[in-house]
Amino acid sequence: MFDVLGGPRLWHINADFEAEWAALARGRRHAPTDRWAARSRILAYNLLNCLLRPGDGLLAPRDWLPSFAAAAGAAGVELAPLDRPGDQSARLFTPWGWTPSALAVGERAGARLSPPPLDVVARVNSKAYSHALERELGLADARARLVVSEAELAAQVAQACPRADDLWVVKHPYGVAARERVLGRGPALPPAAAAWCRRRFADGDTLLFEPWQPAIREYGACGFIDAAGDATLLGVSRPLMNGAGTLIGYELTPSPAPELVRRVGSEVGARLAAEGYRGPWGCDALEHARGWRPLLEINARWTVGFLALAVAARAPETHRRWRLEAPPEAPAGA
Repeated sequence: MFDVLGGPRLWHINADFEAEWAALARGRRHAPTDRWAARSRILAYNLLNCLLRPGDGLLAPRDWLPSFAAAAGAAGVELAPLDRPGDQSARLFTPWGWTPSALAVGERAGARLSPPPLDVVARVNSKAYSHALERELGLADARARLVVSEAELAAQVAQACPRADDLWVVKHPYGVAARERVLGRGPALPPAAAAWCRRRFADGDTLLFEPWQPAIREYGACGFIDAAGDATLLGVSRPLMNGAGTLIGYELTPSPAPELVRRVGSEVGARLAAEGYRGPWGCDALEHARGWRPLLEINARWTVGFLALAVAARAPETHRRWRLEAPPEAPAGA
């Protein structure tokens, strides 16, 4: 399934991918936080267990290395300290997602570099891009809108959700994992939601308003675009969400994905290739009580769905559930 990856690769996990692009869109310098570092550590450990192959390398801060050592040894993966990674010239640098800071990490490591144009990465990862493509393909809810002011948003909420039990969501273009968004119901913006949106508008952000459709099932198409621009749909994962849309795990099932999800996922891959993007992409879809939302958003980067597909491939006939595993504590005295 993952033969398109080639190798060997030097992996770098930057879970703050969207946060960096959001800061840059505001003309600000991105400041990494402990929260994102903790998320990167969890992703790196699960990537090591699920997707990395013998001969690969994994860049990591030194304080992560003791708790990663056993898994790296079992996988045949070299752990490369971020501050002194050694000779990485034979490996292709592979971040979770391409950003200016990730590119700088790859340059300092001396690995081979083949990034897509960073302006393309920024554009296609914005929800403004996926919303425009959704409208072009005739898949969008007609009530969904990009809004640039509180007054425009308030008018759209009142028009699109006139009943008290109508659900809606307002999203930042670079929101991820149920972050940088507000949920509401009815025709008026509650004070907390209005204040959140007001701050984003003051930063110059465009926000995406959408009616909220509680999901029955969700899907994640995962694909890869090679250097020649050939897009391959690698598979479709089955993420499990709680009622607020936060990821809680994956259902690993041998049943085939709906044809609509595969078709739209393939179309997204072709569009990203035409934009000049190269590398992994994910495309989220959901089934709800009134039908389908086959193009919920696009992630032109690695996603946890790739890891779930790799786990499922080890026992393709087994129906079970999987979720991210926390790294073990470092051995005593490490």
